[in-house]
Amino acid sequence: MTSWGRQSCSYSALVDTIGITIRSRLGLSFGFRSPVTIIFFPTTTPSDTPESSDIMESEILKFICANQGAVDTDFLERNLGSSVLEILSSSDKCLPCCPFGQPKVVARTKVRVCRTRDCPGSCQALHLCKNFLLSGSCQFNLNGRRRCVFSHELDLDHNEAILKEHELEHLSRTELCTLLLQSDNRLLPQVSLCHDYNTGDDVVFGGCKEGFACKRLHVCEKFLNTSCNCSRNHSFRTPQTSNLLQGVPHDLAFKSIYANIQALKYYDIQSNKAKSGNQQLQVNKGNTNRRRRGGRVKKPSFTTNGLEDNTDAECQQQNTKGLPIDKSEICMAFIKGDCKNLERCVRAHDRMPYRWEVKKSGQWFPLPNNEEIERDFCDPKMTYSSSSTVSFDEMTCGIHEVRRISTCNSLLEPDFSLATEWLWYWEDERGKWNLYASPDGGHNPADVDSSVLERRFLSDADDVVNFNAHSQKYCLRFKDMLQTNITYGTTKAVRRRPRFVSARDAKKASFRSREREIQRSDCSSLLLQRVPLVSSSDEYKEVEALFRKTMRGFDISKIERIQNKALWEVFQLQKAQMKNKNGGLPVLELKLFHGTDNQHVDTICHSNLDWRLCGSHGTAYGKGSYFAVDAQYSHHYTSDSDVRSMFVVRLLVGKYTTGSPEYRRPPSKDGGDINFYDSCVDNVRQPSIYVVFDKPQIYPEYLLQYRDNNFTSFSTATASSTFSQPNQTKASEEKSCILS
Repeated sequence: MTSWGRQSCSYSALVDTIGITIRSRLGLSFGFRSPVTIIFFPTTTPSDTPESSDIMESEILKFICANQGAVDTDFLERNLGSSVLEILSSSDKCLPCCPFGQPKVVARTKVRVCRTRDCPGSCQALHLCKNFLLSGSCQFNLNGRRRCVFSHELDLDHNEAILKEHELEHLSRTELCTLLLQSDNRLLPQVSLCHDYNTGDDVVFGGCKEGFACKRLHVCEKFLNTSCNCSRNHSFRTPQTSNLLQGVPHDLAFKSIYANIQALKYYDIQSNKAKSGNQQLQVNKGNTNRRRRGGRVKKPSFTTNGLEDNTDAECQQQNTKGLPIDKSEICMAFIKGDCKNLERCVRAHDRMPYRWEVKKSGQWFPLPNNEEIERDFCDPKMTYSSSSTVSFDEMTCGIHEVRRISTCNSLLEPDFSLATEWLWYWEDERGKWNLYASPDGGHNPADVDSSVLERRFLSDADDVVNFNAHSQKYCLRFKDMLQTNITYGTTKAVRRRPRFVSARDAKKASFRSREREIQRSDCSSLLLQRVPLVSSSDEYKEVEALFRKTMRGFDISKIERIQNKALWEVFQLQKAQMKNKNGGLPVLELKLFHGTDNQHVDTICHSNLDWRLCGSHGTAYGKGSYFAVDAQYSHHYTSDSDVRSMFVVRLLVGKYTTGSPEYRRPPSKDGGDINFYDSCVDNVRQPSIYVVFDKPQIYPEYLLQYRDNNFTSFSTATASSTFSQPNQTKASEEKSCILS
């Protein structure tokens, strides 16, 4: 690495001025926490050559990075002269920001850190261990159990070439760390400041209703940029913030990092406004002579007060008109052939349930070879596509950003066969990727499968899941996508990939979806129909597979689809209302089991399940209708007869919390009388039982009738001895109630 002093001398020789390097402790004067390097240049204007400007920009960038990533604009102007503003006005690494009225120059770079373990070197990103970058050391090289698979060398040929290309080769590791942290948000936990905390009056939580459970930082926003004496939190070391920033070295200057991240976000907003204004100007440039001709996007310029030179205010007022809507989800209604919004639809229209796109000139365009890229992406061992060279870890294609848009998650829309189903894999010591809970591969299967992990992931993307595989205990951290053996400390990589759907599969599934929708709703002449399914049909096999996950040794006698138009319309209306209450986002909908006595089957098919049939009997998690993830659990609540009955229901579980015996409705989210949970469960982290209190949240979709292979030797009583209840007392209370 070239030292700061030597670089200063090269600049001085070039522009025939004297660079004076002064090391000084200016913590009180300029708010710096540690000894910093200050460089003063004479205020005479240097030679106006591209080389001199580039070197001066590099010197300023190094100085900014050495001083926590941002410097006051007037400080630079006083010490380097007014010409510095002109030099930096064309820089893409030193940007003008004005948070809380304080003009600053904030450093940023386009360089990123590659996260692909076996990257061939074509990624244009640094091959560097994140732990080493942040702290100068790596825990995986210290504990002796295994060596880190990422590089700890800045002077690798690959890294040196990247740094030189971006004119960053003169930065030290700590300076580079500062620059990357505020430029690449993926290096930090994906948490931001809590806006609600900063707006409310509560002494502890402000206006945040989540309290200690909030996944955003409870830190005073004003404190980041100015001196502040308010009652809000001014520390990043409280229990709430420390929990969210787990795994990040505590000696990092979080205040300046998050202040700079916010300042750069504000800069981008202002730049987009200017860009939008100029795009609108291009469209309407023939309508008036008062508007400036041309279409070059003007970068926000430096001024003496740090504010943007806004000469296109009239255009910027109209910056939202005429711009394309960013459509980041595939419209399922269009695939089914019944989207009524057409060009007004806020979702993308495509016959496939996924689309790979590349970002160029600020807009997203479809990538060629869409199906081939998807096939590679669905294979967990693939980190690059065989065509178009898409990096799946970095989500880039060359220097361009890439994204995958798709239909809604299948857990949120189980109704639709082309909803995206996500599968979870772990890598063993031989480099083979194994599906969770799969007995294949010669490993003991885990007691959690993809659906359990996906449900937990949707609930909290930073969650940690504990599970067992035979006698071994593991934890899976979503944030790092690593599985750790709790006893031995060994780690395995984890990947989340969708199930592959070919164009042919999509066409067949689309037809089946339309057919099922028609079958459910086309019963105007009959209030109720029970349609037997053919055992060779995909629909039959789907229900059968759900049942047989936990029910071995039983013969299915019949599966019927329940077509009740009145119940279906009420269910769809409830779904729309819950979606509206959820801010327009889909609500969690699951397919669950409900065992019942044969005498109640006709009533349920006609009028739905009604928890009031429970009478005065208590229940473990509330006085409502109970549903199980596993058919084996619901089996205990069927009649003790030759042929038993079990429903497969659609359940709108939405937002849930732990139940309690006294509940007659879900509890309040905030202690008030307006915002309530949608359902209750036995265990929030890994629910196996769901309880709802409103009939419209339930649609009994299938009736499954079955018998034991050896009925005389398997009664409900003997089944109880082989199937462990979560809590014997609670289970006995539930058993005393017909779960309707």
